Amino acid sequence: MSQTNFLDTASRQAAQWLQPLFPDLSPQTVLHAGATLLGLLALVLFLAAIRLIRRPHPRNTSSTRTDIPRTLQRKGMTVDILAGPGGNKVAARFVVTGVRANRIRCEIIERLDVIRTGKDRKAVCVFAPLKTREGKVNTFTAALIKSDRDGRNPDRIILSTPAEYGFATRRRHVRKRVADQQFMRVKLWLASPMSTDVAFQDAMPHIGVNAFTFEGPDQASNGVVNISDGGLGLSVLNRLLPETCAPGESVVINLFMFNFGEKTFKPYWYAGTVRSMEGGRPGFTRVGIEFTDVGRADPATGRLSWAEL
Repeated sequence: MSQTNFLDTASRQAAQWLQPLFPDLSPQTVLHAGATLLGLLALVLFLAAIRLIRRPHPRNTSSTRTDIPRTLQRKGMTVDILAGPGGNKVAARFVVTGVRANRIRCEIIERLDVIRTGKDRKAVCVFAPLKTREGKVNTFTAALIKSDRDGRNPDRIILSTPAEYGFATRRRHVRKRVADQQFMRVKLWLASPMSTDVAFQDAMPHIGVNAFTFEGPDQASNGVVNISDGGLGLSVLNRLLPETCAPGESVVINLFMFNFGEKTFKPYWYAGTVRSMEGGRPGFTRVGIEFTDVGRADPATGRLSWAEL
């Protein structure tokens, strides 16, 4: 049945219903009234459908506030809590171990700084991006109900359920993946240039990539995963990792990168901190390093001087 025939049939049916109610009106008038009534009904249904489609999803209800914390708990995802308001420095990393309607129990697994957020003040927490109906989120703010300085367990904090979710771009420096290892050489020492007298230019490194180390040719398996102006990622054979290599440890890095214009390797010196260690391809560990200082060699003495990056 065509749309015109359908509307005509519906109008006549409506006219038959209306005729007994208005016996004094002519059949033609009742027919027009039936068509008008159908049009108004269709308009009302159309507006109701638009309202349903455009109705905003409920935000910040009890269920939506706890959905993401429960996802973080179920997946065992780590969450960074920032040291305090007005900065991006990470104080600690934790995992969610319990979620209730009004609070989240968290266990600290790594400390990088001091949590300076006061009790009942808002803390900012950052995690790997998750998809929601409103888009991706990777941060939430929540009141710090119990800090690591309260109670008997110094590795436990209690947060309120999140008051607000958001998405924040954390990386200031774009990472570049290193595809060809032959154009990069790395020497790494687990030491701080501020508290050691080691002559790094002549010392044998603890970890190397395409460089002479204590491990000899075995270090050729190591590689540079990515690099940026703010740090680099290394892939290190597990059995070549020194026991003292751990998150938070200070490092000194001598980085040689090939300069295609000059057809030679150019040296760069950095001091930094081990930020992360996680499993990579089988038998290897991915070590993330953040640069904190840049070193320059004095042409006269050959000694390194350091300046904050």
